[in-house]
Amino acid sequence: MQGDLLEELYRQYYGGALLYVLSLCRDAALAEEIVQDAFVKAYLSLPDDVPSFPFWLMKVCRNLFIDRWRHEKFLTDDAPPERGGTDTAETALLQKEDVAALYRGMEKLSPGDRELLALHYFASRPIGEIAMLLGLTPAAVRQRLHRARLRLRHIMEEDGYEV
Repeated sequence: MQGDLLEELYRQYYGGALLYVLSLCRDAALAEEIVQDAFVKAYLSLPDDVPSFPFWLMKVCRNLFIDRWRHEKFLTDDAPPERGGTDTAETALLQKEDVAALYRGMEKLSPGDRELLALHYFASRPIGEIAMLLGLTPAAVRQRLHRARLRLRHIMEEDGYEV
């Protein structure tokens, strides 16, 4: 794979892959390491017949996470990375509260629900790709996404957050 192409793919898909892996492991340093390893793997061995690089990247990230989990059996409760770049102090505070409420709600979901929501909303992966990645039908993914959103909404409402 050419260096310029890899650099462009890195700029385009790094953020989504990082959010996805972060939803799986909840450890910012480990998530960054896994995503970096996935891009190294892309540089060294990306097959020529890959129809969708983002799908392949998410699958590699997921497999690297599972391999890591099997070998280390880790458990963490680290918070997600902070986000910056807001206009005013009030806007920044409101956005921080919204992100914190969403993160607290996501933490209370099952790992499967977190993974689905992260793939679809944070990594912007289409239903078809998620279905192939998880070995489900698109209808099952839609149904599980719907249920995960309802559970997240219920959790956030129980925490006093207006949805």
